[in-house]
This record gives sequence, structure tokens and C-alpha cells, in this order.
Amino acid sequence: MALLAGLCATMSGAHAADPVTPVLNPEPASGWIVSLGGSSQIGPKYDGASKAGLSGMPSISWRRAGEDAGFSSPDDGLDYALYETKTFSFGPVASFRSGRYSGTDVKLNGLRDVPWTIEAGAFAEFWPIQDRLRTRIEIRQGFHGHHGVVADLSVDWVEKFGAFTLSGGPRLSLGDKAFMRKNFGVSAGEAAANGWLTAYRPQGGLKSAGVGAALDYEWSQSWTTTTFVKYERLLDSADTSPIVRVLGQRDQVTFGLGATYSFKVGG
Repeated sequence: MALLAGLCATMSGAHAADPVTPVLNPEPASGWIVSLGGSSQIGPKYDGASKAGLSGMPSISWRRAGEDAGFSSPDDGLDYALYETKTFSFGPVASFRSGRYSGTDVKLNGLRDVPWTIEAGAFAEFWPIQDRLRTRIEIRQGFHGHHGVVADLSVDWVEKFGAFTLSGGPRLSLGDKAFMRKNFGVSAGEAAANGWLTAYRPQGGLKSAGVGAALDYEWSQSWTTTTFVKYERLLDSADTSPIVRVLGQRDQVTFGLGATYSFKVGG
């Protein structure tokens, strides 16, 4: 018995001197999460229009596996962060602007068409309150339809309620002289050909102010849907344009629905 007790004590001491260490996986998650999406919206057919039309916009984003998905508003341009921290980021951005065509409305007869435009430039974001309050600016140069410069400023308060994310805040848009004259100007020849309008040469400056809001619902790790609304009030040279006052309206409202599918690649 004494020999058995001594053997047990020796085995117990050996285990105490060599405790079992849990095995942890030191490797971070590998691969990427790619998110493909698109949205459909009903809004003004062109800047200042009183009639609504249906349009769509694709979207794509990616992040490293294991990283939380970043916040994005439906009216953000398509961007890529060259530099990014938890509170600040900046990089290139691009956006699409639909055109204005005289064939879509008899009241536009005599006016030159404004073709669709690709706008490209830079964005910057700053979060004064991390994960809650976001400020953003986009400055973009137009190519093809117009060749002016536009700037969009936005502020969003972001609240999460389980699978829901509610966001929204004020919006402000500006355009230089080239942009404003292309979209809101009327030449003497156009006024004579149209018959309803008078000649008008707008100046650069404020284009509109308003508010936007969105509600996201995360159905699963793969699927998220979004509903959104945006209201804009045209201002200054845009507001006093006969294209707006005679043919259209200063209050612009857009409603939309979107969906995003996320999947992992690599790793």
C-alpha cells in the first residue's frame, strides 16, 4: 500500500509540474469578403424634373475576412479607401448621373440634351463619434455629359437595433458654373425654339439642401436589404432656373430599395 501511495503521489506531482495548456489558433482569418449589390429607385428623371422615373445602380465592396462591414449610405459614390483608420478615411470615388433628353417630355423640345455622365474624384470621411456620427465629402469632376465639378456633403447618425441599422442626416450639394449652366441654363436659341422658356445663365454655388435616411436589415451573414428615401430642395441658381420654375419643381424626392449578397473568396 505504501508503494502504491508513493507511486500515485509521484504521478500527481508530475501532472502538477506539467499543466495542460489549451491549444489556440494563432492564425487570423484569411481570405476576403466580397459584397455585390444593386438598388432600384424612383426619383426625378433629371435635376429639377417634376416627373419621376425608374433607375438602377450596381455596387461592389470588399473587406478582409474577420473584419466588420463598414457603414455606407445608399447615396454614397463607389469609393476605395487609400488610407483608413477607425475615424478617418479618404480615396478615389466615382458616381453615375443620368441624363436629360428632349424626347422624354414634349416641354423639353428645343433644349439640348444633357447626356449621362460619369463623375470621378475623391472622398473623405470623418467619424466625430466612432460608429455613430459620420461626416463625408465627395468632390467629383464630370466626364462625357457635363464637364463641371460637383461637391456633395453629408452627415449621418447611425443606430443599430439587432439586425436593423437606421441611418440618416442632412445633405448639401454644390456645383461650379460649368455644371450649373449645363443642367439649368437656357440659351437664347433654346428659349426661342422651346417657346415656354426664357434665356437664363446660372452661376456656380449651392445646388440643393435636404435630408436622406436608410434602413438596413441583415437577414443573414450573406443577405442584407435596404430601403431609403432622400429629399432635396433646389436652391439659388438652380431654384430660379426656368427649367425648374416653368417645367419642373424645386422639391425633389427619391425612394429606393436595394439588396446586397456577401460571400467569401480565398482562405
